[in-house]
Amino acid sequence: MSRFLDHPSPRRQPLRSNRFLAPEQLMAPTPGRAWGATEVFAEGQWQSVRVYLEARGWNALQIEHIHDQLRQGWPLELAENNVAVITGHCPLRARRGG
Repeated sequence: MSRFLDHPSPRRQPLRSNRFLAPEQLMAPTPGRAWGATEVFAEGQWQSVRVYLEARGWNALQIEHIHDQLRQGWPLELAENNVAVITGHCPLRARRGG
């Protein structure tokens, strides 16, 4: 047998790398969803997009659905169309002028 396996080395263990996150660091710090001000999409920061959607007449549930669509990578225009189809409702002010 190898002497390395028979007798553990009294030397210190190598330092752990910070390359990977521990599982507890991967989870959200608070339960539930918080609309983070730090989320940035192609159309801009989430807080500005949310205010824009509110001003156009989208309700809170629809805005949450649009937020999910944006997180999945959909552009805002398509996310709005998808949510309008899913919910069966599109605010009048949300219509795009031709």
